[in-house]
Amino acid sequence: MHSKASPGILDRLTGSLQTLTGTYSARGCSVNPEFKAIKTYVNNLADKLTSIQSVNFKIYKERLELQVELEDSKRVLHQWSNLEKELSTGILGIASAIDAIAISQQTNLLNDHSSHLSQPLEEYLNYVDAVKEALARRDAIQFAYENSVDESNKKRQEKEELETLDSNSTGFGFKLWKISNRDRIRRLQQDLPCLDKLVEDNQDKVEIANESIKADLERWNVEKVIEMKGILENVANQHVLFYQDSLKAWETALETLKRGSQENSSSH
Repeated sequence: MHSKASPGILDRLTGSLQTLTGTYSARGCSVNPEFKAIKTYVNNLADKLTSIQSVNFKIYKERLELQVELEDSKRVLHQWSNLEKELSTGILGIASAIDAIAISQQTNLLNDHSSHLSQPLEEYLNYVDAVKEALARRDAIQFAYENSVDESNKKRQEKEELETLDSNSTGFGFKLWKISNRDRIRRLQQDLPCLDKLVEDNQDKVEIANESIKADLERWNVEKVIEMKGILENVANQHVLFYQDSLKAWETALETLKRGSQENSSSH
């Protein structure tokens, strides 16, 4: 398992985008409920995968310790068998069982541990980070669109108010003010088409971002179920093989102990 002592580029980028979207939210921009639910789901998935990763690391560490203990036990049993000739058959039977269990554990649970579980979990966590970043980018596009709509509405409202004031203002004292007012109206008339084009472009970007991320997530959800099921089934199968080997080893040891006991009884 890789420790995340310092944030990587993807984490920093995601953090920056989330800060950006948070700033927009504070200004009153809406959050799409559909994508808010997706973000909650992705965060929960990341928490669960991190928990599995943590438990997996602890189990792997304990199995490494068990492997050392099995090797030590096998060595002690061989030494014991040299001292207890009458019991050597049974003792060596137990040593053989422990040896078989150690080999099975090394083969089924330790050698391919990284490729079977640790690496796939790490890859999924990296992908979840990428999904978070994509959601944050979509939010930034959404907020940029809403801000452009607000800016366009404000300038349009300002233009209408200035036009109303201009039509209601009469008399010599308003002449200079009306010239300045009409200049402002003219500038707004020039700005509004550009703002409307910006709103239209931003709306297109939002729609493209929404459809893109929905399609990606829909495909990912289907693949995720299949892949995670395959990963966990593979891990389960490896454990089943290990437990079958362990059972067979102890059954063989038991037969050896019975045979040794019968031989000792016959010799006395």
